[in-house]
Amino acid sequence: MAEGRVTALAEGALMAALTVVLVLTGYFIPPLQLLTNIIWTVPIVVLIVRQNLRLGVMATFIAGVVIALFTGPLNATLLFVQFAALGLVYGYLFKIKAGAGRTIVIGALVALLSLLLTLALTFKLTGLPVGGLIQEFEGTVNYAMEFYRRAGILDHLAGQGLTPDQIQASLQGMINLLKLLLPGILMTASLLAAFANYLVAEKVLQRLGLKAAGLPPFRYWQLPWYAVWGVIAGLALWQLGDYYHLALASRVGVNILYVYLPLLAGNGLAAVTFIFYHLRLAPFFKAVLVLVALMYFPVALVSLVTLGLFEPFFGFRRHLRPPADKGE
Repeated sequence: MAEGRVTALAEGALMAALTVVLVLTGYFIPPLQLLTNIIWTVPIVVLIVRQNLRLGVMATFIAGVVIALFTGPLNATLLFVQFAALGLVYGYLFKIKAGAGRTIVIGALVALLSLLLTLALTFKLTGLPVGGLIQEFEGTVNYAMEFYRRAGILDHLAGQGLTPDQIQASLQGMINLLKLLLPGILMTASLLAAFANYLVAEKVLQRLGLKAAGLPPFRYWQLPWYAVWGVIAGLALWQLGDYYHLALASRVGVNILYVYLPLLAGNGLAAVTFIFYHLRLAPFFKAVLVLVALMYFPVALVSLVTLGLFEPFFGFRRHLRPPADKGE
């Protein structure tokens, strides 16, 4: 009993130390920060799966204290508020053997709440109100116009028939679109962060023999048929908001559609990959099709989104999937 407890504490200390190394690597080598932000929670996940959630919380706290000594309390707090909860939740869900879909959805919600909390803490600690961030967006247009003027870009564009007012209106339109889609951008970023963390954690757990089955091959990834109700809700809110001049309803609808865009595109791409796999196309023809898709990317994107929207209804992948593949 005592020996097992000592072993668990030693493993906790080792995982906390590994967490510290990963975080500090990203902090002192900024180009690696995107990578380390994805993988630094993995030691905590492994510790919880091998031991328990309580030890994982202790290791996370100890790692946070050590990191604060090197980066300062503010940086350490913001970093751990944004990512630590995701690692703890994933560790618990992997330990109880929750399904991949449930784990990713819960992870995305945790990542979104953590991101919002991080932003709230940032605004609180810096004294910058949320309205100040919007004003910074607005000021970007003036900064850009001044830069264009000094660099001679306005004169060059004037030779192409574009007036400064047209350019400023175009930039203002981009800023307005960014403000409109900001909630959707935050939600999409949280979903991608949760998904990337899940993939890395799952691969590590499989390599360590702590997880037997993982996600199926990409060609079999598929949204459930009822996911289309989210698209219907987004379209309905968008159109009702425009028709009855309800700005909030329209904004919510547009952001729902924005969040669904990568999901539908990914679902469509998985369906295309499934078709390629079962048609046994030669690599040359696959390369040609990919090249054509890149050349006409807007058309290809719309096609993928459309296929991703309607494919769950028809379910041709379920019908064409051979029995041998159904066990993958």
